[in-house]
Amino acid sequence: MIIRREITVFGTVQGVGFRPFVYRLAHELQLAGSVRNDGFGVTIEIEGESAVCERFCELLASQKPPLSIISSIKKRDLTLQNETDFTIVNTARSKRVITNAPPDTALCDDCAKELFDPLNRRYRHPFISCTNCGPRYTILTRLPYDRAETSMRSFTMCEACAAEYSNPIDRRFHAQPNACHHCGSTLTLYDASGQTVAVRQEAIRAAVYALRNGKIVAIKALGGFHLCAIATNETVVKRLRERKNRPSKPLAVLFGAIETIEAQAQLSDEARELIASSARPIVLVRKSDRYSLAPSVAPAIDRIGVMLPSSPLEAIIMNDLREPIVATSANISNEPIICNLAELTTKLGAVYDLALDHDREIVNACDDSVVMETGVAAVMVRRARGYAPTPFALAKAIAAPTLALGAQQKSAIAIGFDKNAVLSPHIGDLGSVDSLEFFDRTIATFKRLYAFEPKRIVCDLHPRYDSVKWALAQQLPTLQVQHHHAHALAVMAERRLASPALAIVWDGTGYGTDGTIWGGEFLVADYARFDRVAHIKPFGLIGGESAIREPQKIAYALLHQAGLSERLDDKNLAQMVERGINTPQTSSIGRLFDAVAYLIGACREFGFEGQSGMTIEALYDERETRSYPFEITNGAIGVEPMIRALLSDPPQIAASRFINTLAAIALEVVRGYDLPIVLCGGVFQNRVLVEKLVPTLRSAGKTVYLPRLFPPNDGAIALGQLAYDGE
Repeated sequence: MIIRREITVFGTVQGVGFRPFVYRLAHELQLAGSVRNDGFGVTIEIEGESAVCERFCELLASQKPPLSIISSIKKRDLTLQNETDFTIVNTARSKRVITNAPPDTALCDDCAKELFDPLNRRYRHPFISCTNCGPRYTILTRLPYDRAETSMRSFTMCEACAAEYSNPIDRRFHAQPNACHHCGSTLTLYDASGQTVAVRQEAIRAAVYALRNGKIVAIKALGGFHLCAIATNETVVKRLRERKNRPSKPLAVLFGAIETIEAQAQLSDEARELIASSARPIVLVRKSDRYSLAPSVAPAIDRIGVMLPSSPLEAIIMNDLREPIVATSANISNEPIICNLAELTTKLGAVYDLALDHDREIVNACDDSVVMETGVAAVMVRRARGYAPTPFALAKAIAAPTLALGAQQKSAIAIGFDKNAVLSPHIGDLGSVDSLEFFDRTIATFKRLYAFEPKRIVCDLHPRYDSVKWALAQQLPTLQVQHHHAHALAVMAERRLASPALAIVWDGTGYGTDGTIWGGEFLVADYARFDRVAHIKPFGLIGGESAIREPQKIAYALLHQAGLSERLDDKNLAQMVERGINTPQTSSIGRLFDAVAYLIGACREFGFEGQSGMTIEALYDERETRSYPFEITNGAIGVEPMIRALLSDPPQIAASRFINTLAAIALEVVRGYDLPIVLCGGVFQNRVLVEKLVPTLRSAGKTVYLPRLFPPNDGAIALGQLAYDGE
């Protein structure tokens, strides 16, 4: 029997070679009909024998292009039209857009072969791409995804490229970034004053020569500029740190091949897979015994952030250079990555010596993604280039189109409609003018891309968060969700958990319902409410937020609480904590890490967030199995016995027993609950804590869930806010 059927495919199905795949499949099965992009995704009409149409639907899902993500498929029967051919028709415009913006994808194997083939017409073309790789989100102005809606609209394809673009059996059929040496972007190398030094291939050669000779070169990558320097040259790495005012925070390193990474780091099979994946994230791995990079790349810690080239330009540079380079985001600390030369020159002109730029506009800046390898599971630290925008199917439909604003640190927003949620790439820490402007632009971008107009807003409880102030200034109904509840809901939603669950939420800062600063919480949570069943006994943050930068203040407060004030002879601090002057209370595990690192002499000055955790992580000795004493009274976990005990131990033993104590505290609390255990909050970016705690809880018969797709930190707060089902 001959039938005609409409098939609508939802998900990430634009910009990933889906229409060419459908075209080839239909021709292979001798089906008539058409395929088009529209606001819903890809809509297909097929006409032919009923059994063949069923076979088409099976192969559609099982043989889809590797970069596509099908979230759902809807079918309906149509009236026969007696067609004899299958065609690709023009994109259909619609007021509603629910298809997903495709993320940027690293150079594929086929393009890599052509890139270094002297006989290929795209030999050393720094912008080579096809339907399986290249820029997507970063060049996109609106959906559906077509060349006219990208920054490639400025470039007219030459005859050869146009022929590929219009040939349904070609790998570059409807590859929107398609171009070559003759019709694509132009590379230009500038000095720090903005004067042209070289263009095209000579610009690459000059940049490589400069790097090899100890210069700092800003290189325009897929989502923004990287500040680059030879990673084995201590003098130039220190110079980069001095110029950028980044004294101690680890620097990511770009390698040319996985083999060169293996000479510097210990790689598991999972780490190799992550490093070589099409997302090309920075992967945090352990240094090897043969580690020989400059000491200033990642000082005083046992990990290093490594990555492979994500763009053909980077691949050419690394092929020519044959040495690893530091490749750190070009930005002011905690601000968005810079993606245009004018801003780069204004803000960082004193940092770099040369800038390798090109004239393909980055419409949407997108920083590098970061993933941490652990012995338990890979943990997402920053979800951005290669992974985001991130579509996610919710278990329950949202009552009204909703904009979720996330948190203040590691900001990311999300939109939700029906059962669809879409999370933005990492925005950064709010607070500066530039980060707030980027926050505004990201909201505007998502509204434009998805033709989305929110009917309500969900945000945090903290009255001083910029995102909260923004929300309350809008003329829309606004829900406020407690920070740690949102953390728990993010993991519960991602892992499809029915409520309730027992969430261990450990982080640095979150506004509690009692007005204090939470961060060491045990919550029995469902999607509408939570019970705070246990928490770290509050201690003082002397001087408020300044204590985060001055750990001796937190250390003194804990010593005072433990009856050991004489250990720190500071009358001003004593008066402040005794009288409660500018000393808000906190239960934060993040601040507890800071105090312990200070008290054991491992870290006296903090140059970046998370430094105390990384330092303790590097000291941890898995052979040390003992822990320190603690007390639990009416759900308040007193760490004073631990503080008194650790002062007499050397740093390595103290750091190890501290981690073991946190695992022991968690085990003691969860024993009383027959519930799935959820781990969330920025503290769970600590590798040794995850590797200690998860097996400890599982060995006690508990089912433990870590986030997999999203970060445990504030980068996933927006998802938890969307999942909130309260009032």
